[in-house]
Amino acid sequence: MRFIIAENIRQLIRSGTLRGLQSHPSCRYSTGPLNPDEITSMLSKPSWSVKSLLDNGAPSKSDPTITQKQLHHLLRLSALPLPKTVEEESKMIQTLESQLHFVRAIKSVDTTGVQPLQSIRDETKEAAKENEITLESLQGDLAKEEVVGRSRRIRRKKDHAAARQEEDRFDPLAQASKRIGRYIVVQTSKD
Repeated sequence: MRFIIAENIRQLIRSGTLRGLQSHPSCRYSTGPLNPDEITSMLSKPSWSVKSLLDNGAPSKSDPTITQKQLHHLLRLSALPLPKTVEEESKMIQTLESQLHFVRAIKSVDTTGVQPLQSIRDETKEAAKENEITLESLQGDLAKEEVVGRSRRIRRKKDHAAARQEEDRFDPLAQASKRIGRYIVVQTSKD
């Protein structure tokens, strides 16, 4: 996994997407690709933190503040109850403003040349080869199927021994809190 991350970072550095990493001391004099140890040393000392993205509490002049009317409109659209006190309302506005500050900070990141994330998965050649479906990988499952009927439908063969073992192990009363023999005791309360 560490190698996969290192290879992805190398590709981003070569493409110029990660401009901030090129100014790292280990990258300064390197003209070739980075080795995994250099990448590990870069990643062990982050150049930013989540705290830097969070609002420090003081509204900046570039961030427009959220009005009481806008908050009530958002709450109505969300089908949420209106705040009961002024303190609760001011806390909601402050929370919403800090979330908007965070979103603005994320949106300000330069993502030119970065392909959008389509799924969270390993996209290396090894992973593609591992996830490839071949006839050899399906042979075991194909052996468990049979063609039946005039319309030649495919149906999974029944394994009677495995079904009987599963049936014997199934105990529907195992989760009951109170039992008497084969029966579940349900307690009711009268109002």
